[in-house]
Amino acid sequence: MTKRKIQRWKKQIENFMFDHYRLKTVLDYAYGFLVAAFSALIFGFGFACFVSASDPGDFVLATGGVSGFTQIIALAAELITGKHVGGNTIQSVFYTILNIPLLIFSFFKISKRFTIFTMVNVVLSSIFISFFSQSGIAKEVANFTFDVSGSDPTTIALGTPLVRVLFAGICSGLASASAYTAGISCGGIDIITYYMGAKRSTQIGKYGVIINASLVVTYAFLRLADGNTSIIYSLYSIIFSVIYIMVCGMIIDAINLRNKKIQIQIVTEKEHMSEIMIAHFPHSATISEGKGAYSGAKKFIMWMVVSPNEVKRVVGVAKKVDEYAFVAVYPLKQVYGNFFIKPLS
Repeated sequence: MTKRKIQRWKKQIENFMFDHYRLKTVLDYAYGFLVAAFSALIFGFGFACFVSASDPGDFVLATGGVSGFTQIIALAAELITGKHVGGNTIQSVFYTILNIPLLIFSFFKISKRFTIFTMVNVVLSSIFISFFSQSGIAKEVANFTFDVSGSDPTTIALGTPLVRVLFAGICSGLASASAYTAGISCGGIDIITYYMGAKRSTQIGKYGVIINASLVVTYAFLRLADGNTSIIYSLYSIIFSVIYIMVCGMIIDAINLRNKKIQIQIVTEKEHMSEIMIAHFPHSATISEGKGAYSGAKKFIMWMVVSPNEVKRVVGVAKKVDEYAFVAVYPLKQVYGNFFIKPLS
């Protein structure tokens, strides 16, 4: 199948959906629900199996965000009652309750669709957290061991702190990133970081790291209040929890491309290049004149900032206009000023 045929089929599908907007809306909402369910499943599995302790006294990761608040609530309940009161059950309930004001904020500040499917994600996450905890799957995963290949194989358990940190970060990062790619979120702090990332036009993983780091420290100090936790254990908890948050943030920024920016520099002899680019893409450009060092010919240098998923199209259009155009691509960390990002419906 040629690339031209694929593009023709894509165009036919786009035209069909344009004429059948109700079907397009139904498919869009079905896709949003499936992504929300998939994201919630990954998050619930990671939280129940790797973040929370399967048995009293096990090492507990502090996640930050709303789930971190629920951990603090569960820990406070244990300190007050002096008993292990089923932390995961409390967390699944309060995870939904604490998301309500954030969902209201999302409804008015981001979009209705974003809010609806974020709510679906939050509710399903609570259900999956409770399911994996009460079904015994979380304990089975924690007790699972595997051999590391080599001349002297070593058995490693998934329940060991370092392995739990890595798997927990991967699960949480994949859950948030997959939700972001569909224009929704996992709720909680993800709503705030998504909003801040859109307003500042920058990557959003770092905002989660900054917000959650303070919550991790708070949780560690609260662990000291029970009188049975040493300072060394609290530092140990902080270090591993920060690693978890950083892994999660790195995965989000690696997968979520919505707020990433790419600068493209095009050197061409075709003066109308900029007009064609503006006609094909919702971004403007800056042009300056120059001269080729070798040929001495008059050149037009165009700078344009686009999204990562637009780079191939930009290069393709540029080469169609001028097959000898020189195109350079540079990753950008952040953009200040007006940059078009397709709004969430």
